[in-house]
Amino acid sequence: MKVGQNIRALRRQRGLTLDELSALCGVNREDLGEYERGSMTPRPDTVQKIAAALDAPIAAIQKGMGWTANQPAEAWETSDTLLREGVVEAMREAGEFPYEERDVLALMESVKAAIPALVEHMKDTRPEAVINREILAQLELLPEDREAAEVRAWALTDEQWEELRDLIPPEKAGRGRAFKSNRLMLDGIIYWMKSGVPWSRLPACFGRHRCVSDRLRLWSRTGLWEQVLPKLVEMDILDEDMVRPIE
Repeated sequence: MKVGQNIRALRRQRGLTLDELSALCGVNREDLGEYERGSMTPRPDTVQKIAAALDAPIAAIQKGMGWTANQPAEAWETSDTLLREGVVEAMREAGEFPYEERDVLALMESVKAAIPALVEHMKDTRPEAVINREILAQLELLPEDREAAEVRAWALTDEQWEELRDLIPPEKAGRGRAFKSNRLMLDGIIYWMKSGVPWSRLPACFGRHRCVSDRLRLWSRTGLWEQVLPKLVEMDILDEDMVRPIE
C-alpha cells in the first residue's frame, strides 16, 4: 500500500531501524512493520506521530491516499476512497472477471445501504435464533410449524361448510349475546377430534378452549351433534375411529 511504502522509504532515508522509529514515535514496532508491508493502514493520528518522528511533512506519507490531515478519523475511515479500495479488492478476490466503474460504484452503494441495518443487528442482544426467526418471519420465509399446518389442513373448506351450515342453528337467536361463529367452533371441534390434544391445548386461533368444548356439549345435549357427526363421517372429514367421547 502506498502509505506503507512511503513510511519505509522515509525511515530508510533517515537511517532508522523499526525499533528506533518505534522508540521515537511511540508506535508499536510490530504495527510499524504491518504498516510498511501494507497489511495494516495507520490512523491519521498515528501517521502524524510517524511523520513527526521522521521529521517529514504528513503529505510525504499521505501522498496518493486521498485524504488530508484536517479530516477526523471517522471521516477518513468511512471515505469513499477507502471503501472503493475494499470493494475492488473483494472483486479481485472473487475471481478474474471484467468489470466496469459502474459495477464498483453499484457495489459501493449497496455496502453503504447495508451498514445501518448491520449496525442495528450488532446492537441487538437477543439470542441469534430469535433474531433469525424474526427476520424469516418478516420475509415470510418462516417454516410453518406442525400445529399451524394441521389447523390449516383440517379447517373446513367453503364447499364443506356450505353442506353443513344448514344443520346448525344460526349463532344469533333472539335477544342476548350472539354465539361465536359456528364454523370456527366446528373447526375447533374437528381439530380436537383429529389431533387428540386435551381441550386446554387447543390452538389459540379457535379462541378460548372452553367456548369450543361448551359448544360441543350444547350440541350434544340438544341432539344436534347426532345429526352433524354422521355428516362429517360421510364427507370424510372425520373417520369413525377419530370420534372422541364428549367430556
